[in-house]
Amino acid sequence: MFEEKLDLRLPGPVQVPKEIQRAMLRSFDHPMMDYRNPAFQDVLQETTEKSKTIFQTENLVIPLTSSGASALETAIINTVGPNDTIILCVVGYFGEYLQGITDHIGCKTVRVDAEWGKIVDPEDVRKALKENPEARAVFATHCETSTSAINNIKEIAAVVKETDAIFLVDAVSSIVGTPLYMDEWGIDIVATGGQKALMLPPGLALITLSEKAWNTVNDHQCPSFYFDLKLYKKGLESGTGTPYTPNISLVCGLLEACNMIERNGGIEAEYKRHAALRDMTRAGVRALGLELLVDDSAASPTLTAVKLNNADEFRKMMREDFHIALGGGLGKVKNQILRLGHMGYTDAADMLKMFAAMELALLKTGYEVELGAGVSAAQRHWLENPYC
Repeated sequence: MFEEKLDLRLPGPVQVPKEIQRAMLRSFDHPMMDYRNPAFQDVLQETTEKSKTIFQTENLVIPLTSSGASALETAIINTVGPNDTIILCVVGYFGEYLQGITDHIGCKTVRVDAEWGKIVDPEDVRKALKENPEARAVFATHCETSTSAINNIKEIAAVVKETDAIFLVDAVSSIVGTPLYMDEWGIDIVATGGQKALMLPPGLALITLSEKAWNTVNDHQCPSFYFDLKLYKKGLESGTGTPYTPNISLVCGLLEACNMIERNGGIEAEYKRHAALRDMTRAGVRALGLELLVDDSAASPTLTAVKLNNADEFRKMMREDFHIALGGGLGKVKNQILRLGHMGYTDAADMLKMFAAMELALLKTGYEVELGAGVSAAQRHWLENPYC
């Protein structure tokens, strides 16, 4: 009976709201499916314009028909090449991801590392820049999805701005859920995907660049045919659209996501809502006697990592017995943590249901848990902060 029932409490993908599903379906059998005609170009222009709010920028936002990982690679291959120096801030699995991209290109990579679950010290970035003045770029992950830690992007941006290097940010799991002010903070490139707090199915990536970044891009020979940003800029600014076939339905979905954010009070309301979900979740976890991976000072508003032995068996029980999907550990923390997603189309009731099921699953797996402990702690937090 319940073969298709599943609550996604993952760090992405997330539940897709009915409003977005309907917006995507409206693109089928519609004149906009001929994506070179004005019917779609008007939608594309409105979508890219409204998407600026997501990044808190006045810069051009470029949609890519691909995953969030492609946006990260696009940011790198359009700005650095073989033998160029790039500084990577690595605090988890997706920081290592960036190293994989730069190794493939043949860059000289300088790492600024922090222990998994911790964040980079901006002064270490300053030291790396001083020791490597030739560095063309610094790349940092905003929310390290593998650990749920939030890097101090504002302070790192201030350090990089003192140099000629450009600052690139992976905002795949932070965008919309975590405060990020591209223009105000002086970030040069922000790359993200649509399948997390933007509430879309996977398949759409977004990237936006500052004037400083565009100067670097224009002086660089991009080795990719498909991901050459100069072609996207030319097409979008001239009104002819993206140089290659766009994902029409996902663009329509993104427009509706932007409209939903606007109707809910705007981006600041989203930041407040996600922060309330984070704090509610952490209160519930603590009440269950479980250990959080990340300190409060660096805790992500979009997901929470929880230490748990044999975490994958627990996840299997949650999925099979209660039809709730939880995220697991990656890399060196595989099978050692749960990653609880509370981003996008998630409200307080979703988290209360998750805690009720977790309490039962913990009891069944031998943990001493008082039924209702996590739920009541989360409820009490909501009563004091009813923003989600």
